[in-house]
Amino acid sequence: MSASHSSSLEPAPTSTGENAGQTPDERAQTFRAVSGEPEHYSGEKLLVGAYAIVWVVLLAWIAAVWQKQRSMTTRLEALEGELARASAARAKADGPRGAA
Repeated sequence: MSASHSSSLEPAPTSTGENAGQTPDERAQTFRAVSGEPEHYSGEKLLVGAYAIVWVVLLAWIAAVWQKQRSMTTRLEALEGELARASAARAKADGPRGAA
């Protein structure tokens, strides 16, 4: 490897700031807010948006199931009507023979 290419295994530079004397365990016990640009999105707005999406999807699914159920009920009633008419027609055709 040439000298101009840096290795990804090189150790990270040591910090000279206020964390310089702390071990990783000590740094893990403290919280320090990151200074810089503010958050792009509010956590509350993201949470409300996520719940809104879940509710919309859930209501759309319930509406689709409801529509399919109504369609199935209509088809079942039509089939029951056809069976009743077929049964009546068969009973009429077997009239004199069915009574004996």
